Amino acid sequence: MAKDHRAGSKVRGDKLPAILMASHLLEGDTVFLGDSGWTMDPTAAKIAHDAETAAVMEAEGKAAAAANTVIDPYLVPVDLTDHGLPVARHFRDAMRQKGPSIHPDMGKQAEFTPLD
Repeated sequence: MAKDHRAGSKVRGDKLPAILMASHLLEGDTVFLGDSGWTMDPTAAKIAHDAETAAVMEAEGKAAAAANTVIDPYLVPVDLTDHGLPVARHFRDAMRQKGPSIHPDMGKQAEFTPLD
């Protein structure tokens, strides 16, 4: 029997600060929990700096998953740039955060501030 595989960060060690990442159920886009709901803009992601905020964000993600808005919400440990923008620590999450890599100047990822 196959094991149930859940999405989740692969980072070891300190898990904070973190953002909440998921996939939009209908569109399939990577989305981030922001101050006013889910957004495709990674620079608008709400950042948890403490365990209490992270727990609240996880609860919001679980509620959105139960409401069939998103699937597989999980906390992603991030480093903050000099401008305070969150950049995922693990390459898998960083690739999801940046969007398709073939033409970063085109598509949805071109609409947002670069994270580099």
